Amino acid sequence: MHIDWNTSSAAPIDAVCPACADASPKSVRLNVRSAVPPNPLLPLALCGRCGTAFFPTLQQPEYESAQATDAALAFYLEQGAGIDVMAEPLSAIDPSKVRRYLEIGCGFGFSLDVARTVFGWSVQGIDPGFAARAGRELLGLDISSIYLRTPADAGPEPFDLVLCSEVVEHIFEPLGFLSILRGVLAPGGTLLLTTPNAGEIKPETSAGVLVPLLSPGYHVTLYSREGFEALLRRAGFTAVSVVEHGPTLRAAASMTEGTADLSRRLDRARYLDYLAERSGTVAAGTPLGLGLRYRRFKELTHAGRFAEAREAAVPVIEACRARWGLELDKPESLPSMADWPADIAGFHARAPFSLCGILYCLGMAVWLQDDDRERARLYFQAAGEAGERARAALQAAGADDGETDDLAWRARSYAAQILSWSNPMGAADGVERLARDPSPILGERIPSTILAGLRRQTFTDLVNLGHYAAADRLAQGVEDDLAKQEDGQGLEETASAGFALGILCVNHRKALKSAAGWFGKAYEASRDLGEATGGRYGALLWPALYHQAEVLAASGQKSAAADALRGLLTPAAGLPAVPADLRARAEQLARSQRLPV
Repeated sequence: MHIDWNTSSAAPIDAVCPACADASPKSVRLNVRSAVPPNPLLPLALCGRCGTAFFPTLQQPEYESAQATDAALAFYLEQGAGIDVMAEPLSAIDPSKVRRYLEIGCGFGFSLDVARTVFGWSVQGIDPGFAARAGRELLGLDISSIYLRTPADAGPEPFDLVLCSEVVEHIFEPLGFLSILRGVLAPGGTLLLTTPNAGEIKPETSAGVLVPLLSPGYHVTLYSREGFEALLRRAGFTAVSVVEHGPTLRAAASMTEGTADLSRRLDRARYLDYLAERSGTVAAGTPLGLGLRYRRFKELTHAGRFAEAREAAVPVIEACRARWGLELDKPESLPSMADWPADIAGFHARAPFSLCGILYCLGMAVWLQDDDRERARLYFQAAGEAGERARAALQAAGADDGETDDLAWRARSYAAQILSWSNPMGAADGVERLARDPSPILGERIPSTILAGLRRQTFTDLVNLGHYAAADRLAQGVEDDLAKQEDGQGLEETASAGFALGILCVNHRKALKSAAGWFGKAYEASRDLGEATGGRYGALLWPALYHQAEVLAASGQKSAAADALRGLLTPAAGLPAVPADLRARAEQLARSQRLPV
């Protein structure tokens, strides 16, 4: 999907902001074609007062008449639906305070199903779209295929909790819509909402995040945090809270203070239990059954519970073998993907839409549990290609998937990093290639945060393994990345990279003055980390200070070396104890160099 950011010469648009009602002319932030035929060019107007963005020329699509293809629904069930993300807003509410729960725009109904299964609430959904019709059948949910036009459409009884997730950005008259939602709440009830964050509309946002956020042809308004709060207060809510959560805004609105806490996070144990329970009711060979089992496998992998993850992977692997003939337990025998078609039906004829994530998780398991780096590298290489091919098929349909985008780049990163043990120069080559070359299918650049993390970790691995020549090829990039970091950010990573740079300067570059500076930076970052985390200083606090003293003494800077040793031998109040062996080495250094400590 092409997005035109070159709008400096575009004439301002006369339009009223849907959020704050500002009526002044609006600048054009970007132009993009609608994903809905006949695909007109849509200008995105930007409110200079509150930062909300909207498509003033968009015509409202007819959701109730839209028909999903089997492949589109399979994508949603196998990969696209972030069940944990959709259910997490429910964590903001004390479950004991809720009896009746309504979800507007519930889609397939996963949040409804979680609320019913985990909390035991009485649940009801309203959604005119195709996914809701499928969810009503497959999950046995009470979902009405209508639009909510008046409070009466929700039934005669009010609700303790209403969730409106990823819906309000579709609404052409949001003020009236929110007033209706206020009308279905019971006294003391809460409205929870999520919507895309207009603050993430910028060229550097990855396509996997930006394309779903914009959803041109479907999303009409993309709210800023300030604009969304203003809109909710204009709709009559008196207790309003809006927070940014990456590319998403989360909000709670009520007529009563203190009904929701948006800082609460999903109970991951309960989420795992839900996946296990619901998987037991659906065959693994269906898109729903495969998607549920893959999500459980992924959750266990990310938690580092590899023995359980391997067990959870078995039905996923078996389903992929039966449906697509893929031998996922044999990465060396995976088929070439070079001829896979770039459309969603064609892709799904070859593999599940979750193939990238499945391969990624299998790679993590064989690397971190089995220590089989070569096999893991094969998995990561395949995951990177599978992810990009899946995204190419989605983009051809005007869609994308942020998680697949992220996992594909991380898989490619690990495929390079893992060579540090067997082919150190190959690892450096791989990092440099990812930094230099666009991706082979979509022509995209690796996200800067992933590149910085890859370069830093690969560099540190190479130094720790003693592969100094290979590490030296990455050192300048690591130094540049550290220079770009804002104060207080990435302190643990700064300490680790600074310490490794110090070791490289001592053992390879023979640059003792530079080494002292890097060891000092590692020590300072470790101290800042401890202060920021309430005492978690990390393992490098005292080794960094000792090595700084050692290289200062070796380079003749004995006064500075003595200052460093005094900090180690007489730690400031509140710092952790110095390990006995390191204290003994420090005392020996002071004696041998005759340092006045």
